Amino acid sequence: MNLPTLFVSSFKRVALRAALILCATTCVVALADDSAKQGYAIVATQSVLDDADWAKVVDSLRDKYADEFDVAVVAWDDSAFDRLKELFPKYACFVVKPEEATKERLATIWQGTRALDDDPYGDVIFGIITGYDAGDALRMAQVKPMTVESAVGATSIASKYFKNCIIYDELKKNLKRVKEAGKEEVVTNDGPDDTTRAIADALDGTQLFVTSGHASERNWSIGYSYVNGFFVANDGELFGVPSKNSGEEPFSIKAGGSKIHIASGNCLLGDIDNPCCMALMMVRHANVDMLVGYVVTTWFGYMGWGVQDYYIEQPGRFTVAEAVYANNQALLNLLESDDAAPEAEKLPAMRREGLLHDRDVVAIYGDPAWQNALAVQESGWNQTLESEKAEDGSITWTLTIEPNRGDKSFDLIDPNGSERSNRPIFQILPQRVKDVKIIEGQECGATITDDFVLIPLKNLPKDKFSLKFTSK
Repeated sequence: MNLPTLFVSSFKRVALRAALILCATTCVVALADDSAKQGYAIVATQSVLDDADWAKVVDSLRDKYADEFDVAVVAWDDSAFDRLKELFPKYACFVVKPEEATKERLATIWQGTRALDDDPYGDVIFGIITGYDAGDALRMAQVKPMTVESAVGATSIASKYFKNCIIYDELKKNLKRVKEAGKEEVVTNDGPDDTTRAIADALDGTQLFVTSGHASERNWSIGYSYVNGFFVANDGELFGVPSKNSGEEPFSIKAGGSKIHIASGNCLLGDIDNPCCMALMMVRHANVDMLVGYVVTTWFGYMGWGVQDYYIEQPGRFTVAEAVYANNQALLNLLESDDAAPEAEKLPAMRREGLLHDRDVVAIYGDPAWQNALAVQESGWNQTLESEKAEDGSITWTLTIEPNRGDKSFDLIDPNGSERSNRPIFQILPQRVKDVKIIEGQECGATITDDFVLIPLKNLPKDKFSLKFTSK
């Protein structure tokens, strides 16, 4: 695979080994003399570029990352993906007006960003910035880095990874789980029959919101197995509409504090079919700066629910955009493995259909380079990547996996949802590589592309394991 020289690092010292500790669970040993910037492409429609207010979003992103990345602005025309192929950036941020944020355009992004080279995997980490108006989009572009330590769950999540967390279960009426800083989670059955206002109040100031249950472009049904209220998008506003039996009146929802909304199990909540939709009203009125959600009806769940496997269950290892990217590569790897499998070992037809259904239908709205990982904590295993450069210019990489919980090291703390668990080990490489050769650990069946390593869990031994490979 031929890569632009912009992304092939040059080094002055030979056999350099320098440690850069990124987090307690992931130790990356980086090449200290790597001075080449990776790329950040801003792909904007012509209507955005021609509109003074919307063009400020592009300008803001360009200014924000001018020092950190090699930033390029690309007009979204028929040659946009050819241009991305030339640039081969690490990140691509697609800036569109709300009427342009269609499910068809989302599919084009997923498919186009897989086609920048010859392998079947995604080649860039992307996000889409849009908004009810240019002001909302500009806020999303200007969002500041944050460490996520607080969460609200309208479905069960792993509360142990947050300092503060409150959960109202969509499946169990009155169940309330509260986690406060420095304390163990407290579980009670004294939650309100209708949690509409309780959830709306809890959103103010929290950093992460995770939802499931029935939804459409216009509303979200809070309860799943019992009667509850709704969040409703109407007339440019976001409302809480309690159930009729609650005796409460509808109310306007306004929640401050930059936050992430992962709509893991909601149908259609990510679909922007007009500006007054749930996705954009959450952005506008709940101060959501990144939203992950389906643009179609969901029945399978791999892409929506699996984001939690990387983002929450491996705290500090991935940002939201990286988790979405990793989860999609895991899905693609299952399809590729199935294509190569003998007939007797192929996936059940319904499972393959589900993977294909999920592949290109989950949207991520927000800046893909936004640093928003959870606080670093111990997870089920330590994951370290080391690199060493030799005199001939080749680089030797060693990825080491060290289980922390014995046979349960790769089990999820909270497996709630559909198609959870068994996600492969995923390591994003700090630079693009080429001419990869595995020299140790071939038995793990690793997939190594120019920018990531993926190892299926079924091939990992129970003890400490290292994969070693070389690249240029």
